[in-house]
Amino acid sequence: MLGFELTEDFFTDEERSGFKVNSLMKRCWGAQLQVLQDFDRVCSKHGLKWYAFCGTLLGAVRHKGFIPWDDDMDVCMMRSDYTMFLRYASQEMPGYQIDHFDRIIPEEGRYVDYMGITRINNNNLADFDPDYLKAHCLFPYTVGLDVYPLDYIPRNKQEYDINIQIFSYLINVAFRYKSLNWTNYKVVDGNFSNINLDEAYESIFQVTGYRIDKNGDILKQLNELAVMISSYTKGKDSDEVACMAHMALNHRNMIFPKEAFAKTIEAPFESGSIPIPAGYDEILKRNYGIRYMEPRNVSPHDYPYYKKQERWVRDYIIKNPDMKGFMPAYYISDIYDEDPEKKILLDKIYGKE
Repeated sequence: MLGFELTEDFFTDEERSGFKVNSLMKRCWGAQLQVLQDFDRVCSKHGLKWYAFCGTLLGAVRHKGFIPWDDDMDVCMMRSDYTMFLRYASQEMPGYQIDHFDRIIPEEGRYVDYMGITRINNNNLADFDPDYLKAHCLFPYTVGLDVYPLDYIPRNKQEYDINIQIFSYLINVAFRYKSLNWTNYKVVDGNFSNINLDEAYESIFQVTGYRIDKNGDILKQLNELAVMISSYTKGKDSDEVACMAHMALNHRNMIFPKEAFAKTIEAPFESGSIPIPAGYDEILKRNYGIRYMEPRNVSPHDYPYYKKQERWVRDYIIKNPDMKGFMPAYYISDIYDEDPEKKILLDKIYGKE
């Protein structure tokens, strides 16, 4: 099982690869490592194998820890282990928000629905309660972990293309359903806006033989069918693996040799170690290019991800100065914002003039 020693020295400001990582981000990292430990506890108990993935894998190999300008954690599992994890997670990770078929993230100014990817969050709101802070490395904002299922990719290109087309269509039908039934569902995408749901359900039945029960949980049914499509190919009929959500977004650099995941090795990560695939070199070359060991200060995310939460709390305090005790003054200096007028207002409220 994982173990990380997070002393107070770990949480101090630090410069890594020429990039300043402030103390709040270090506390964010610490809270994420706590989530990872709880995730690993469930996996270890049930003999489930997982690997560091994406930026977490690159960080482990190149930095022996977090990429300095990264603010999240990614892991992956083969579909069989992933399915078993979901079976145990809700009961064995009490208090966590575990979302495995409504995963929505902002990407390049729009929202992408990563149906079939699990997000594990330790909370869904900022929490400045002293007991909560003490238990979460003094980090008040939501932290979590992305878990990607890997499926076998068929050798037959025609079969692969058909699977991707069906999977992508299911995502677009889910887009349409949410846009019609969820308040403030902010997705900007032209592929689904004209979908007639009744016609879509019939088309799904004609192509797959799967009948959508209109009186049932639509999203759950779409997810179940997406899983069936994703896991249709067996290992004996495949040489490669991938996460179908990445394939639906045409991330062809995210297809990897299945042999790369055949064995696991331990890699140093911050004050502990994490499991990575033995074939990490080929995985990282495909994902980041042959020069992946050369640090490049480029983050694909709106760094830091929690600044939206910071701004919500900041604006709440500005509108309700009597509630300044909700957020300790310690966190004011770490708020990322380009609005000096609001910083002046906060300083006045907290007596920092």
